[in-house]
Amino acid sequence: MKFGKRMRSLAVPAWERDYVDYKLLKKMIKALVEAHPTVPATGAEAFERALQERMERLNHAHARIASELKDVDLRSRQNELGNRWVLSASQARSLLLGAIELCEKVDAFRRFIVLNSLALVKISKKFDKMCPGHDLKTRVLEQLKRQPFYDGATMDQLCAATSAFTDRVMLCVLPDGNFRVDPHDVSCPICLHAQVRNPITLSCRHTFCWSCLSKAAEHRFHSCPLCRKQQSIDPRDYAIDGLLKRFKRAYEFVEAALDRAPFVSSPTRQILMEGFATVNEHLRDVEAQYAALSPRSPSSRAGTSPRARRVSFSDPKDGSEKSVEEVEEEHVPAFAKGDAVEVLYNNDWYPGMILHPNDDAASYSVLWWMADNSQRCGQRMPPHLLRVPVFPEETHHALFDFAAGAWKTATEWALTPFRRLRSGSFSSDRVSTVA
Repeated sequence: MKFGKRMRSLAVPAWERDYVDYKLLKKMIKALVEAHPTVPATGAEAFERALQERMERLNHAHARIASELKDVDLRSRQNELGNRWVLSASQARSLLLGAIELCEKVDAFRRFIVLNSLALVKISKKFDKMCPGHDLKTRVLEQLKRQPFYDGATMDQLCAATSAFTDRVMLCVLPDGNFRVDPHDVSCPICLHAQVRNPITLSCRHTFCWSCLSKAAEHRFHSCPLCRKQQSIDPRDYAIDGLLKRFKRAYEFVEAALDRAPFVSSPTRQILMEGFATVNEHLRDVEAQYAALSPRSPSSRAGTSPRARRVSFSDPKDGSEKSVEEVEEEHVPAFAKGDAVEVLYNNDWYPGMILHPNDDAASYSVLWWMADNSQRCGQRMPPHLLRVPVFPEETHHALFDFAAGAWKTATEWALTPFRRLRSGSFSSDRVSTVA
């Protein structure tokens, strides 16, 4: 699905007029190109001013929505709770469901900021592609960093205040005040940073930070870095873990023990069950919404079998295409870890190296080099797209030089997190701890 339709599908109806009109901006670019195939500087300046106007509108919308959430919704619920620690059943239900509703709105507000920021970056990138020579994307990125709606301080304060209020309500609703609330700070297993600000949870339930998943997606990885489950790892295909995910992690022990003491005999058990059901339903809806809109979702590729997709990877354009049966009958060599190979990609052969054979024994993880020295990685490369290197005798070393460089880069990327353990800061921490 194109980004414009995707954005309209994910828009919150109450804030629909505040979103960037991506479709209108695309029409403006098309009109500029049709009027002047080589867009002059005046046209680029006019389009940049249009983007600046959108940024100003976003700043006003951001301030208005943040004020509504903090000064109206949150404050009214805080006043309703007051200094009470003992609540009646009706008060407990009203406050808990109100806190969950507020968490939903704050999460939607975060998605509002992310979608509009992506829209501005993508439209500037599209402008540079259709009107080369202006480098608009670089200027837009610099302007974005100075915009109030792009600054995360307001969102962080709102999330912290909402989380504190939700914890306060839960302490009043829980049947025993001796519970210890575990915030379950998320750490990324790739960069090892604790308290990730923008965590993304994949369909396999493993959580990473946005930047690490983005880098992995740029290298064309299509499986979880931990469990290797085949799926999209582009962070744009998932909602950022928000307050509802944090609520699930912090009170997981409560949800799991609702049928045991002391919850089973508590008058607030039904209230807690209703609260968790509301949270789970909302999380399922958001997850299903993003999964349906993902360009790499299974539903978008339902007409193609996995075997046919593997065969069509190289997409040759000449008359040398073979059927699936012919490919399967053809003898293909077996490769081992570290073997130098050539990879068929877009009807050309490129040098590469086997990272490792996969567990299914029918594919390989391969790293190879393109003509511009950029690297590509295929995690499920079928063997019929690989061959033993074929090079003239005088240039046979070229393949191994390229493959050795590819192997070195992969090793550097994999070992980077562990090198942090030998950094000076880590050593100083150990010395201070021992002292």
